[in-house]
Amino acid sequence: MFLCSFKINNNLKETIKTEILSRKKNWKKDLNNVKALTSGFFPNYLFFDILKEQLSDKLFDITKSKFKPSCWWANYYDIGHYAGIHSHQPEHISSIIFIKTDDTNPLYFNLNPGILRVEEEEGLILLFDSRIAHGVDFCKNSRITLAMDFVMDN
Repeated sequence: MFLCSFKINNNLKETIKTEILSRKKNWKKDLNNVKALTSGFFPNYLFFDILKEQLSDKLFDITKSKFKPSCWWANYYDIGHYAGIHSHQPEHISSIIFIKTDDTNPLYFNLNPGILRVEEEEGLILLFDSRIAHGVDFCKNSRITLAMDFVMDN
């Protein structure tokens, strides 16, 4: 089940895009399911600190429960890059933040039965149940996303 979607500030999105484009030259394709360049888990980028707080606050507003970030990373997809179908269990809530989109909208969710294709929009944040399987078709254009997972904060 999807919880929410909303957008980040355009200035923050552009700052993130600039930073990722300058840093991606040092990244590798080393995550299990993501066959794109990645920052690796837990990068120490200031924009993640801002987003962790914003998303935690948004989750509290929606659920009236406290969540804390458990994992975060950035992805740079070039032409031909993709992500195999996967979920983010055992986390509780996952997010995808679109910084630069591929106009072919390669992100999909397997709702079993049925596939939901996402119309990607720069600055859009999706918050969803971590058990939902999702993937990224082969990209036809470059694409930048951030991912962040959350667990209950008891």
